[in-house]
Amino acid sequence: MSLDERFTVLRAFDVFGELDADFVVVGPAGIFLITTRVRNGAKVWVDEDMLWLNGRPTDQVRDARRAADRASARLSAIVGQSVRATPVIAVMDPLSLSFGGDPARRVVTLPADLVAQWLSECSRTLSDSAVATLSLVAEERATWGSLPNGSGLLSRVR
Repeated sequence: MSLDERFTVLRAFDVFGELDADFVVVGPAGIFLITTRVRNGAKVWVDEDMLWLNGRPTDQVRDARRAADRASARLSAIVGQSVRATPVIAVMDPLSLSFGGDPARRVVTLPADLVAQWLSECSRTLSDSAVATLSLVAEERATWGSLPNGSGLLSRVR
């Protein structure tokens, strides 16, 4: 995922297993929990509550929302104010990607190659100082309740 210096991108799967996400992104538009699903050539259909792969229902929408809720709770507890994390599902090379239901209630679902562009085009919701603070908090392993190997900071993905 290639985003400019305004964004902090962390690999979530290394230490945030209970979040069930692959990346945490902090940037001007907020905090995003990105779940990447490798489904090359799959027909994907999404509504407010479900993501179907080749006609089979999955729990991916529920899991993505749950991951974002967990991240929101942890970040809010650390910074002492409400922090909202937005769930995003990135689908690798889908054969087709179709949507139903109310767009305002759906989890953001995109082909993986469009995620960085989408994030860059989202409207700013955070000040530069809020982005800096939330990035520092997100980079601390202790924020996520995990301190493997005694290391305190997570490495950024660039």
